[in-house]
Amino acid sequence: MTLLVRLRPNGPYLLFTLAAVAVLVFGLVRADLLGTVVAVCGGVLLVLFGGPVLVSTVFRVPVLAVDESGIRLPLMGVRLSWDEVVDVRRSAALRGNRSTPVLLIVPTAPEVVVDRVRPWLFREARGNLARYGTPIVLSDRSLDHSLDDIAAAVRRQWPGNGVRGEAGSPSAR
Repeated sequence: MTLLVRLRPNGPYLLFTLAAVAVLVFGLVRADLLGTVVAVCGGVLLVLFGGPVLVSTVFRVPVLAVDESGIRLPLMGVRLSWDEVVDVRRSAALRGNRSTPVLLIVPTAPEVVVDRVRPWLFREARGNLARYGTPIVLSDRSLDHSLDDIAAAVRRQWPGNGVRGEAGSPSAR
């Protein structure tokens, strides 16, 4: 059974998208050189924030797919067969003084995966590789399935049957 995970924009995500629309409209209303620059910036922001929502919700392209052949991240441009996956484990991302749970997908060749990601995600993938040791870091804040659902799907499909917990031991979650 394939697990398809789609984008579900949360409040801050929608707020940034609406701000991009407002900046775009403001730039169009000004109708001068500064307005054109502002409209272009608003358009770029709208594509960055609204594009993935449109592609995932309207055109039904999943953010993540887990099946018997491996893990696909179509919006990121990455496809990993199970032979290319070393580990999938839970961890925590530090944001300020708060910790957010994340799921780390560790490929056998992280540098190759960084080269496969879409150009606009290259910097984030490099940052994730430096911070977590893998370019693929998932947070469920904007996904329609929880990290536990994703981890369970990986456990069911992965021939190695191993999602690891924070300490590296097999997770029972």
